Amino acid sequence: MSIPLRIPIRETEKPYVRIRGIYSTALTKIFLDNDFEIVQPSEEIRERFNLEEKILSPHIDIWDKDDKQGIKIETLPKYRSKIIDLFSTNFYDTIFRYEKIQDGSIYKGVIYRPAPWGGLIIKLTPNLEGLLPQNEVEFQKFSIGDTLVVEVKNPRGPHGLPLLSTKISIPGDYAVLIPEETVRISHKIHGSKRTKLLEIGHVIRPDGWGIIWRTSALYADVEDLKEEVERLTDEAEKLHEVALNSPALTKIREGLDILEVEFPANSKKKLDEIRSKVVPTVRGHHWYKSFSNNLTEIIDFSEKTLAKKVDMETLSNAIEEYVKKHKFPKEGDLIKIHHKKINGREIFLGPARLVLIDNSEEFPEFRMYRRFKPGGFYDGIEAQKEVGDYGITIAKMFDDKLITVYYDINNKLKGIYLNLNTPIEVYNKEVRYIDLEIDVVININGETKILDSKKLEDYTKSNNVTEKIYKETIERAEKYKKWLEEEGLKQILKKCEEVIDKITEEETEEEIDMEL
Repeated sequence: MSIPLRIPIRETEKPYVRIRGIYSTALTKIFLDNDFEIVQPSEEIRERFNLEEKILSPHIDIWDKDDKQGIKIETLPKYRSKIIDLFSTNFYDTIFRYEKIQDGSIYKGVIYRPAPWGGLIIKLTPNLEGLLPQNEVEFQKFSIGDTLVVEVKNPRGPHGLPLLSTKISIPGDYAVLIPEETVRISHKIHGSKRTKLLEIGHVIRPDGWGIIWRTSALYADVEDLKEEVERLTDEAEKLHEVALNSPALTKIREGLDILEVEFPANSKKKLDEIRSKVVPTVRGHHWYKSFSNNLTEIIDFSEKTLAKKVDMETLSNAIEEYVKKHKFPKEGDLIKIHHKKINGREIFLGPARLVLIDNSEEFPEFRMYRRFKPGGFYDGIEAQKEVGDYGITIAKMFDDKLITVYYDINNKLKGIYLNLNTPIEVYNKEVRYIDLEIDVVININGETKILDSKKLEDYTKSNNVTEKIYKETIERAEKYKKWLEEEGLKQILKKCEEVIDKITEEETEEEIDMEL
């Protein structure tokens, strides 16, 4: 089987990295310290690190996840392992997720069948399918079994399939060749330079192809641009020849690897430490930044203005007090529990009613009440779901476990479930953590057990989590099993009794109000 072509972006002595988002200062320092080169830095990053304005195309592109809980990385495949090693070394508790298919990869596929929602299902390999959307199908004649050269435009397209296109692109350092007779310009290029690039593009554009000038074209001279387009035209011809001579159901060009890196609470703290070596940084900076836009403004103002007059510890304490008072949930609120799996799947537990907040220790503890629907069984505690069952969930901020205690309608204990997770983070009326796939339970027969260690072991082998996380979680499971068998059960039940007493008191008050 032939080796696929590579994306024709030229390699350099140091890999080029572009970084955007709330983690950019800390990550810029990490990458600079490890012999990477930063390109297209923001004005703020240029000033902080005394960098030149290098408008070059990146080999590695980094930006925030939509939920701000980590980053996405698009990289040339040769740098993937180096990036994973870099993050594993600096942040032992990060969670890695990998797209199975590369963005921009090209396949010689086979039309398999019509898609029920429109478009065509294309077989890319014997075990991989993608979707050619309806807008690419309706003006062309296709038959089942035809071969088709397609490019992956989105690895996570609609209906769980990669989104495909027959419009093949050839990306380079300054330009992208596209199969449309047009010239387009990066939106970051303005004024006379934009006009000049339009003129140049119309002159040197090859027949049957169009050009998209990338941001890096801003400071390239005409000869560099001309040489680039000629090089990409040669690549297009080479790709065409390889496609003709390749068997169906094969990859004919590599794309870009897509990684997702999730930063649990401990990683955010480490990022704070790294950032503080560059600029004044309040304790909890990255947690606040992922909290809400309102807090982002407060943090930016505090660090840029107040830090000149107030020491960081005092400032950090003041912000922490403000957040607890004005942004944390209150008793009576409905809380959404984000139970996120290592593979990225998110399960929402609740809503749970926040009955009691315990502020007696350094970090607040939130005790919540949930009703359960009858039918089926509770996993782990081996008990049947019955009418009137309820649970009390205990979530202490930055704790590495979430406790749920199950009761029947008569307040009789059915079981206890300790979910081992990354440190619990609180956001407005939400609780977040990543489930580490190992649980400690007391089942309905009173037996204390450790569950599911095989799943975490598999995630460790597939490099989704580090070996250190695996070993620590196994040790914690044994520790909590022993704790439950000794004083833990009594401590948990005492906390639950306080919740039950408060609920009973509230119900009694409601009944009196109704009688009056």
